[in-house]
Amino acid sequence: MQANPPRNRGTTHALPDETPLPVDAASRRLRERYIAARFLQFPQPAHALRDTANVLRWSRQLLDDDQPRQAAELLQTALEEDPAQRPLWLFLIDLAFTGNDTGVFVELSESFRRRFPGADAIPVIDSLGKKLLPNDPRYAHADAADTSPGWSMPDAELRDALRQQKLHTALVDAMAFHLSR
Repeated sequence: MQANPPRNRGTTHALPDETPLPVDAASRRLRERYIAARFLQFPQPAHALRDTANVLRWSRQLLDDDQPRQAAELLQTALEEDPAQRPLWLFLIDLAFTGNDTGVFVELSESFRRRFPGADAIPVIDSLGKKLLPNDPRYAHADAADTSPGWSMPDAELRDALRQQKLHTALVDAMAFHLSR
C-alpha cells in the first residue's frame, strides 16, 4: 500500500492533484504524517486543511518568507483535501499570473471554470488571461487587466503589508543575531 506522493511539487505554481485521496487507513495516515511534518502549523491536516481562512493566512506567510513553492504546495494540498475551496483556487491563479506562468495559469483557469461555472471571478480571470496571453482566442472577449486582483493577499483590507513586512524583517534579523552568537 503506497500513498499517493505529492504531484508537481518541483515547480513554483503546480496544479492541484485531482486524483481521489487514499481511502485505506495506512495510506491516509502516511499522507497526514507527511503534511504534518512539512507544515508544522497543521498537526491535524485532515481537519485543518479545510479551514480556508487559515490556509490562506499561512500560504501568504510562506510567500512573505520567500517560500513560494511551499505556499503553492500548501494550497494544492488543501485543495486535494477539499477542492471546493474557491479562494484557494483563486490564490493559485493569482500566483500563476504574478509569476507569469502561462501554462499553469491556463490549466488552473480552465479547472476553476469547470469546477465553478458562472463564478463572479471568471471575468477577472479572463482579464488576467488577456494580459498574459493577448493573442489567445479564449481571452479575446476580455479587456486586459492592469494589475493582479490581489487574491494572494487574504484579508487585504485588514492587513497592513508595510507594517507586517517591517515586523517580519525585524524578526529575521533578531533570529540571525541570536544564531550568530
